[in-house]
Amino acid sequence: MSRAVRVTVPASTANLGPGFDAMGLAVSLRNEVILQPAGAVKAGGDPIVCVDIEGCGAQTLPRDRTNLVVRAALRVLRRAARLPERLRFRLINRIPLSSGLGSSAAATVGGLVAANEICGRPLTPSDLLAAATEMEGHPDNVSAAILGGLTISVTGDDGAVHVAQPRVRNDLLFVFCVPKLEVSTTCARKVLPARYSRPDVVFSLSRAAMLAALLQGGPKPLFRVAMQDRLHQPCRCKLGPGIEKALAAALKEGALGACLSGSGPTVLALTDRTSNPDGIGQAMTRAFAAAGVESESHILDVSRQGVRVGIG
Repeated sequence: MSRAVRVTVPASTANLGPGFDAMGLAVSLRNEVILQPAGAVKAGGDPIVCVDIEGCGAQTLPRDRTNLVVRAALRVLRRAARLPERLRFRLINRIPLSSGLGSSAAATVGGLVAANEICGRPLTPSDLLAAATEMEGHPDNVSAAILGGLTISVTGDDGAVHVAQPRVRNDLLFVFCVPKLEVSTTCARKVLPARYSRPDVVFSLSRAAMLAALLQGGPKPLFRVAMQDRLHQPCRCKLGPGIEKALAAALKEGALGACLSGSGPTVLALTDRTSNPDGIGQAMTRAFAAAGVESESHILDVSRQGVRVGIG
């Protein structure tokens, strides 16, 4: 049990506007987890852990067993009763933290899959999805991180997660504007109302159904309507300065549609390959700047592959 394993996990955007806690999309920005076990496998007791971190969170993330990647890995190793004497983690983080791009989902999936690999894959993909969903609390980001592409996730009465994977059309690009703001998922959930009116539920349900269809094909002008939402965005747009202005700026610059990426504060603008994605990104960064917030834009494609495993 000494072979190093390298796992790469895509960033993901959830909800896409109205697909609240159901839709996830993997995009072309990846974190890496390199896991190196050493020493004999023990019957009990946790291993000595060493964590090196590069990139996002290098100055702030913990370097001990409380790190999310380590917690996920230890979950698998304990379940498989395969605890080596030492574990060395090298984390290369490109996904901004607490930004609505699935950084916690990527960490969870990276740790689970890396540990599963060094144990000989005792957990099936369904087992990994169930474990990741339990750790994350909802399946939208983790299903996209594991499977890639567009995922629509439903939790059954028995607690099992069921995922459909429609193929996303090839003519779309996704422009993300990431402000230097952090909004935790916990905070973003606290602002949600306890009850919703029937008109608001119908408003978002109908748009989620239309969005799922449009992402596969159909008239692109309808994206502007299909990405609207009344269940979570109205509250979450107020969690940071400039968010609402950035959404409006993207649409004014010609985006097909715009929404929060996950719970925010990142803003996602949908465009096509023949338009002006650079101009849309610049318009959003200017809108945040007018509110006194620095930001940076990324033009990303769909990541049709989810988590990948290689030799470290």
